[in-house]
Amino acid sequence: MALARWRTIVVLSFIASAAPAQVSRDSIPAPARARFDTAFYAWQRGDYPFALAGLERLLTSADGNRVLEPIALLTGELYHTTSVAPDGQGLRWSPEGRLASFTTNGGRVSNVIAVERDTVRTIATIPGVALVFSPTGDRVAYLVIDETPEVRAARALADSLLRAQEFGRFQRQRQEVIRLEQEAAHVMVRTLRDGAAEELHAPNLAKRGLAFSPDGATLYLVGGPLADRARTDIYALSGSAAPRAISSGPGIKANPVFTPTGTHVAYTVGADSISIRDIAGGTTRTFAGTSPAVSADGATLAFLSRGGGEFIINVVSMTGGEPTVVRRSTRPLATPVPSPDGRRVAYVMMPRDDWDLYIVGRDGQGDTRLSHEIQHDVLPRWLSDNRVLAVKGEPRHRRSYMYDATTGAETRLHHNNTVRTVAPEYEWAVSPDGTKILIVADRDGDTITPERGVYLLDLDRRHSREELLARVRANAAVERDLRARGRRMFAAIDPAVRAALRDISVNRIYEYERSLYRFGSKYITQPGNRLAIEYIASTLRSFGYEPELQWFEPRPGVRTANIIATLRGRVSPELIYVISSHFDSVEDGPGADDNTSGTSALLDVARVLARRPQAATIKFAWFTGEEAGLFGSREFVRRAVANEDRIAGALNNDMIGWANDARLDNTIRYSNAGIRDLQHAAAFLFTDLITYDAKYYRNTDAHAYYEVYGDIVGGIGSYPILGNPHYHQSHDILETINHRLVAEVSRTTAASIMLLASSPARPTGLELVRQDRDRVEIRWTAAPERDHARYVVRIDPPGAAAPRTLSVTVPRATLTGIVPGTEIALRAVNTRGLESWDAARVTIPGAEAVGQ
Repeated sequence: MALARWRTIVVLSFIASAAPAQVSRDSIPAPARARFDTAFYAWQRGDYPFALAGLERLLTSADGNRVLEPIALLTGELYHTTSVAPDGQGLRWSPEGRLASFTTNGGRVSNVIAVERDTVRTIATIPGVALVFSPTGDRVAYLVIDETPEVRAARALADSLLRAQEFGRFQRQRQEVIRLEQEAAHVMVRTLRDGAAEELHAPNLAKRGLAFSPDGATLYLVGGPLADRARTDIYALSGSAAPRAISSGPGIKANPVFTPTGTHVAYTVGADSISIRDIAGGTTRTFAGTSPAVSADGATLAFLSRGGGEFIINVVSMTGGEPTVVRRSTRPLATPVPSPDGRRVAYVMMPRDDWDLYIVGRDGQGDTRLSHEIQHDVLPRWLSDNRVLAVKGEPRHRRSYMYDATTGAETRLHHNNTVRTVAPEYEWAVSPDGTKILIVADRDGDTITPERGVYLLDLDRRHSREELLARVRANAAVERDLRARGRRMFAAIDPAVRAALRDISVNRIYEYERSLYRFGSKYITQPGNRLAIEYIASTLRSFGYEPELQWFEPRPGVRTANIIATLRGRVSPELIYVISSHFDSVEDGPGADDNTSGTSALLDVARVLARRPQAATIKFAWFTGEEAGLFGSREFVRRAVANEDRIAGALNNDMIGWANDARLDNTIRYSNAGIRDLQHAAAFLFTDLITYDAKYYRNTDAHAYYEVYGDIVGGIGSYPILGNPHYHQSHDILETINHRLVAEVSRTTAASIMLLASSPARPTGLELVRQDRDRVEIRWTAAPERDHARYVVRIDPPGAAAPRTLSVTVPRATLTGIVPGTEIALRAVNTRGLESWDAARVTIPGAEAVGQ
């Protein structure tokens, strides 16, 4: 799995995972607990229809009010979440907690909102950045950037580099954009009540950030001379008077935080020092350290330092004195944060391979571990003197949790209240009173579109019995529909699939894994890369294939190859479906999960299907160079285009062998919803795999398919997404792999590709030809499959109780009784009765729009 990317905002409420639900069920009376346990363990094994039916019966029973919390936490959120905006980032609360802000338009527009219980109102939309609130919230300060030709040109270049996924050059260009924007910025102060704004002049300074003094009388600017980018200071601004520096000495000063009285300010100096300055007295205390954080009462600063081979957490009074050591360890420590009253410090430590959350007293006593997850637990912050917010997982799929600092009880916070779709979180901002949290998340599971929603979680508002009952019933209906459609999809080939899947062998998979693991790093520059190529090719020959080695040079002097095995189709061999996994690893590790797991699962699918050809051709592809920049997948697609290969669909598996609990679960990562549902069905019909889903393909080998062939991609990856703490580490070793999980993914993949390659592809070329009142004519490209029999047209008018269908044998149809807004969905059907795995769709516009 290669590195990657950049999304939604709401007012939030509590949620839950299975673990918090298990804790809270201890308080349920015995008879109700037995009934809850039956539903709970059905949920744990992925039998959602049975579990949801049991939860519905509990909620409608006399014990319904006594099981609200565990049911809420099992199925989604405990607390209310309100949608604030469909897109946003850069969350900030005003000091008194009535207002908040977030940015849109690439961070260049600041939006100010008023938060009143569950109501959110927009107060102002300001074309500016780096917005800060005055202490009373009546004013805001921000930077307005002149849109000079140099700024616009630099941004355009950065955008083009990002689209081209040239991440190294993009990061360098992004720094150039920031430099130019800081030089072109003006400082503005605006009164929110009437919108009146004035500029505070700071000529000849590059402007990096702003902060109000605690009394609101002074605005401070973090900036530096245009001619000296190696130095910034903190300046006091006042009207048209010249800026007055309150810091001194060399280095980059940043991140100022003031005591409540405004007499002292703490700030960072460069990357490894922290200073506290007495503003009136002019004296400065400087300490070697990083990761500074100030308590909410402004009295205590905590920071991290190194010495004698140890990591050291220190605290110091903002108004005087020397630092006190509260924790030291030879194990890595990070992000110390003092409690609001400064009496305790939350921090994270890596006791072995992953970060965990701890609490220690300011006096160094009472060191307590709060988290015990085998994912990373990071970014602690205090909600109150006894509650801590922290997040689990890798940056592309983090989830927020609340911890009781005394008991260690944890509660998951944000969720989208669905059974299968993940909701990655990216930003969190806690209100000053700790009762609300603003969150940026992909609540719909779509990590592809650039928008990320903003949400508001309200810790004072729990979901009611009626709301939970509606959630349970809605999810039960969705799950019943998914399973009914899945059974229909596979009905014609069910016996053949079951016969094939019986031959998938966890023992064989382990042998593949062990052999590949022994080669060490399989990075394109390492000897293990060529050894893996030879091993995979040799293994495929033993299955009866004649593998193709696609040799190429991704870098000057570096020669590597993809390995391709072809299973020719029986009916329509010119149509191709691809299953792929990359076999390379990062340079510093053997890559047992990333991606020997996917490589080995695919080898056994190839073995089992070697003598079971399907209607269309199947290509098994093991890609090289994914970790070096998707080189292998892009070379494969380049050759496919040059050969005019007709690739109709693709599955790509990556990181499928790590499990963080007893569940055998992974995530379907898709661009095509038809393939998503097909893979869910393959899992629950034929395997013990529990599947989640996310619209996700960026910076994986699936991206190479999407760039050329569009949304034809599915596949399986880890759950939580990239949650494996061994990801891209030297300790991504074979001992961390759940081999049965790999085998269940192998079975799911085999079933999926069998249905894809047996079914008609999604029709192409669907268009509206003519519209006359309620009569429309549509046409499409004839199905390419040789066993094509007919087409099914599904007509779904807005507001209709149920859609109607029409069957035709030619690639056109005339439809009557059609109103604007009607969705037309088209599938091909073959002689075995198998329908297209996805539909072509068109929505009927108003008559005047046709032909425009």
